[in-house]
Amino acid sequence: MRVGFIGVGAMGGAMARRALVDGLDVVVFDLNEEVTSALAEKGAEVADSVRALGESVDVACVIVLNDDQVRAVVCGDEGLLAAEKDSLDIIIHSTIHLPTLLEVEEKARVRGFTLFDAGVSGHVTGAERGELAVMVGGDESDIERCKWVLGSYGGLVVRVGPLGSGLKCKIARNLLSFAQCAAIYEGMRLAEEAQVDLSAFARIVRHSEGQSNLLDGFLGAPTTREGDDETPEGKARLALSKIVLETAFKDLSAAIDLGKSMGLRLPVGEAAYAEVPATWGAEPGPRT
Repeated sequence: MRVGFIGVGAMGGAMARRALVDGLDVVVFDLNEEVTSALAEKGAEVADSVRALGESVDVACVIVLNDDQVRAVVCGDEGLLAAEKDSLDIIIHSTIHLPTLLEVEEKARVRGFTLFDAGVSGHVTGAERGELAVMVGGDESDIERCKWVLGSYGGLVVRVGPLGSGLKCKIARNLLSFAQCAAIYEGMRLAEEAQVDLSAFARIVRHSEGQSNLLDGFLGAPTTREGDDETPEGKARLALSKIVLETAFKDLSAAIDLGKSMGLRLPVGEAAYAEVPATWGAEPGPRT
């Protein structure tokens, strides 16, 4: 039994490394040769294309960034559906819009392949420790057949419903995270402008709120403002914003669109979407 990972950046790479630690036979593909070479040194096989990966594995895990990339690696001319084989289990770990998932699942089903969604949460460190929360949407028999993969990087693997349910769960979970980030940023800005000592503020919040990776990512570090892109701290914050911005916009838009499809308005999610640039330091300077 072999497992393939398509997209082995931060999260996908950590999931692949965990699978290798657990002794699984791993094949990887990514356009970034640096990350695939690092995994090859740990024992992974590197595929020449997504299609070649699909032809050499039993389960293919997709951990790419956005909807277009999911369509390409699943349905493209050299994608998974072009693999010359009779069966393949495809797991979509990417956080995308629900219509995209349903679109690629239908094409996979016509091809005779099985495709289901499995959102993951718990950051890179959780993947490396095999402690991710995995939210799965699909038929129980398909999920059971892939438990040997999901259980490698997942400390909690839960079927939350039929196809699409895992993605819906992940979208709702990410809405919570990004809304919290926006609120944390505003609290930091308020304390900072009120000339509260930020280290003292951080101690108070940590004591009253308990341990939180989200809080720790913000607390104690000044928010960005004009001219900060010339300081080491400002450059670090702007570098982070380049990584997070696209993901934050994508995930929050997926939540807002999902809500609209059900006639549900998400005013906090809409506000968090509007404040993404400020929250993540891409829009320096105090707001008026």
